[in-house]
Amino acid sequence: MSFVWTQEQIGRYQSYYEDLRTHHTTTYARFETTTEFARSVLPPCLTPAETPVLTVGVLAFIEWLHGVPNRAGRDRAAFVGLNARFGDREGSYYLNAIEEEEVNIVTGRELWGTPKKQGTVDFFEDGEEMVSYVTRKGHRLIEFSGLLGEAQPLDGDEESEYYFELRGHFGANGRGLREPELVIFETPSLIKRSAPVTDVSLTLTGSPVDPGFDTIPVGAFIDGGHIGGETSYVLQEVVELKDDGHDYAPYLMGRLYDDWPDVREPGNRRQASAAAR
Repeated sequence: MSFVWTQEQIGRYQSYYEDLRTHHTTTYARFETTTEFARSVLPPCLTPAETPVLTVGVLAFIEWLHGVPNRAGRDRAAFVGLNARFGDREGSYYLNAIEEEEVNIVTGRELWGTPKKQGTVDFFEDGEEMVSYVTRKGHRLIEFSGLLGEAQPLDGDEESEYYFELRGHFGANGRGLREPELVIFETPSLIKRSAPVTDVSLTLTGSPVDPGFDTIPVGAFIDGGHIGGETSYVLQEVVELKDDGHDYAPYLMGRLYDDWPDVREPGNRRQASAAAR
C-alpha cells in the first residue's frame, strides 16, 4: 500500500535487521591524532582511547538478507572515525559517513543515529594502486590514495569490533532534545581477502557546509588495508543518557546537520530582487 504501510510490511521491515550481512570491499588507512581533538569531538559519555586513532575509509557493499542481495547493484560509502571507550569497551565513533543511496542514509540516521549525509564516493584500484575521491555539494572533502601490497594469508576466523552511535529526538522547531541514547553495536566480520596499503596520501578539505574536515589533526600514518569480506550487526546495548547531566545537542547537530553560512552570517545574505518580493 502506498504511503501507509500494512502490519505485514512493518513486520517485514523490522525483520530486515535480524539476518543482515553486508558483503563489502573496503580500503582504509589509520593515522595518529591528538587526545585534545578526540576529547573535543567525542560526546561526554565516551572517553578518548589511550592512543587516539583516526580512520578514513571507502567501501563498496551489497546488503544480503537471508542469503540473497537486497537489490541489484552496489552501494558506495566513505567514513571518518575515531576510536573511543565506553566502560571496558573500545570501539569506533564516526564523525562523518557519506553515502550515495538515500535509503541507506535515512535508515542509518533515523534508526541508529549514524551521521550519514549524501554525497559522491568515487574510487578505483588496478591491483597495484587505489585512488578515491569523496565530494559533497560540489566540494571535494576527501582525497585518499595508496599502493596495494601482496595478499596476506588468512586464518578464516571471525573478528568482532564495537562501534558507538549517538542519537536523540529534537522538538518540531529544532529546540529541545529528548531521549539521548548511546547505541552500541558489535560487528562480527569474516575477512576473505586482505592486502596492506602503503605510501598513503590523504587530504581532508572543509567546505562551507562541512567545515569540520580540515580541522582534524592528521598525524603519522599507522597502517592501512584493502579487504574484502562480510559483516553482520549485533545490537549489544542502548544506554539512556537523559539523566547524566550533559547536553548532547551540540554533538548531534554538529554531525547530522549542515551549516548554512550564507544565512548564519548577516553580511553574506543576498537580498531578494524586487520582482521576488
